[in-house]
Amino acid sequence: MRFLATSFWDRALVIWVPLLLMAVVAIQFSAGVMRDLPIAVVDLDGTAVARELTRRLDAAPGLRVVAQVPDMQAAERIVRSNRAYAVVLIPADTERAVLRGTTGSITTFYNASYSTASGAALREIGAVVQAYAATLGTEQAAALAGPGQVRRPPVAAQSTILFNPQSSYELQLVALIHPALLHLIFMVAVASALGRELRDGTIGAWIGGEDRRRAIAAVAGKLTPYLAIFTGWGLLATGYLAGLRGWPVAGSVILLLIGYVAMYLAYIGVTLLIVGLTLSMGRTLSIAGLYAGASFAFAGAIFPIESASSFARIWSALLPYSAFAKLLSEQWSMGAPAMKSAGQLLAMLAFLIVGTGIGLPLYLAAARRPQTWGRR
Repeated sequence: MRFLATSFWDRALVIWVPLLLMAVVAIQFSAGVMRDLPIAVVDLDGTAVARELTRRLDAAPGLRVVAQVPDMQAAERIVRSNRAYAVVLIPADTERAVLRGTTGSITTFYNASYSTASGAALREIGAVVQAYAATLGTEQAAALAGPGQVRRPPVAAQSTILFNPQSSYELQLVALIHPALLHLIFMVAVASALGRELRDGTIGAWIGGEDRRRAIAAVAGKLTPYLAIFTGWGLLATGYLAGLRGWPVAGSVILLLIGYVAMYLAYIGVTLLIVGLTLSMGRTLSIAGLYAGASFAFAGAIFPIESASSFARIWSALLPYSAFAKLLSEQWSMGAPAMKSAGQLLAMLAFLIVGTGIGLPLYLAAARRPQTWGRR
């Protein structure tokens, strides 16, 4: 605690850096859902049907028609200048095809370089076109057969989104990115706390002359402030989304907080394993950055891990954050039974047991071996 009080950068690592990064993420996703995604329309038909479709596209909450251009060359320039994510092409004779009872083909070109935004725009465009097509079909059938002869389809498909019906990116991503950032910073802080004793050669004076029990207690005491501080950040992250932003926790808040503690304990075990094997602060920090930094991509929360390569699935299983991400989804969104999430807690605690069981004896032994001190 005295060291944190006197070291500006180590103190910033546990106070200002988490606060700044969490605030940036919260502000970026505060809108919740994507609105007014810019698109361009190329109207080669120039008829009432084309104008109505353009109006409906612009009226959709997720879309905004920023340009109506005469040809695809002009639309291409708009997309290349990042002014639009997609282009809707209404070909010539679209209205004539509708009046003849055939199908007019509306083509959408979207920029896959921005897959999330373009994918959202593509879904919204598809929904608008399908809705307008249904309206035109009903009107055409009524004109031919008479209003009383038009019946609704005997079977209709209805899709319902479970657990995040608003399709909120705030709930989906902020809840995942905050702990992803916190566990990365936590692992770096713990690696620094343990590694600097070896780097500076102070580990001998600290625990070199203590018996095993007191040495273990000293290591636990060194790490307890970090565990307490980052548990507080986890509580703040949960309170921000659930309290301030109003996203209710469907399951147990207590289990969520226990999950944060279990995740941090798991990364303590992993860090002890790394520092015990390398006995180098620099190597420990490098491995910690690689190991914890890759967690978000391999956790299976955003990208499906089930269809990934064998390496990706094995790597996901070797990350405590993967278990925490499952627990987070089960308790925050799904309201799963507590016993279902207990398995994730046990998985995270296994990292603590294995990592501490191997790494801690090596770290304690280094306190009595001056030749291992001073490594960068």
